[in-house]
Amino acid sequence: MYEIIQISIDDPRYPEHLRKIPEPPQLLYCIGNADLMRVPGIAIVGTRRCSPYGRWAAGEIAKRISAAGVTVISGMAEGIDSAGHWGCLAMDRDYGPENPAAKTIAVLGTGIDMCFPKSNARLYKTIAEKGLIISEYEPGTAGLPQNFPRRNRIISGLSKSVVVVEGQLKSGSMITARLALEQGRDVFAVPGNINQPGSMGVNKLIADGAFPIMDMDRVEETLGIERLRASRVQISMSSEERLMYDAIRLNPGITAEYMAMECGFSMADILPLLTAMELKGLVRKSGSRYSVK
Repeated sequence: MYEIIQISIDDPRYPEHLRKIPEPPQLLYCIGNADLMRVPGIAIVGTRRCSPYGRWAAGEIAKRISAAGVTVISGMAEGIDSAGHWGCLAMDRDYGPENPAAKTIAVLGTGIDMCFPKSNARLYKTIAEKGLIISEYEPGTAGLPQNFPRRNRIISGLSKSVVVVEGQLKSGSMITARLALEQGRDVFAVPGNINQPGSMGVNKLIADGAFPIMDMDRVEETLGIERLRASRVQISMSSEERLMYDAIRLNPGITAEYMAMECGFSMADILPLLTAMELKGLVRKSGSRYSVK
């Protein structure tokens, strides 16, 4: 059993940005690292019945948000929510478990001790150990239908912006987008296939003025976290990686062979370093040539 922390609205640990929303929760039940609430994160929300494209997009966007050191927030539902959480948690694999990149918050519509859906038991356990699970409902509270739309105000309230990845016109993700706008948060949406019902909501959001995410390689720039990511890049790189990163930045499209000569490394040394840098999201490879992200 995990330790449950109670944080009231008068507690200094209660996040100020959540306190300012209409009808803030008076009490939060927390499992995990409550410090993750101190700074607004970015929410990723969407339909439970997502397409493979939507699942991929949510996971990849979450990875890039996490790589910038920003917390990913969602509702731990099946589909897009789960993909966003797992995309963030994948940073442990790509960066190593000692890297603090994987930060995610799950906001439940049940009691804090209730894993809903039960199929997300492994995700619940992983977030409890590496991130933060919160709920305004007392332990033991079942997943009543009316609780989930209400908890969405907490998801947007903890965030500085909300990314919607697939959702029908009448759905929980559209409720979250509306609440985000009412709270003064920015809303972003991933354009979807016009032949799929799950795309109708996000495409309408874009038509109504939401910021579209058009290029996965420019997610950080679109979300306004590019400088944060650049700062983390400098912190996370070894001296060898920094030397190679500068060589690639100054010579876009450089080959591994030319880079080895430029940096004074052997090919046997440089190839594993390049692979590690690709996994970290520092560089991209096109054919035999490298450029920075």
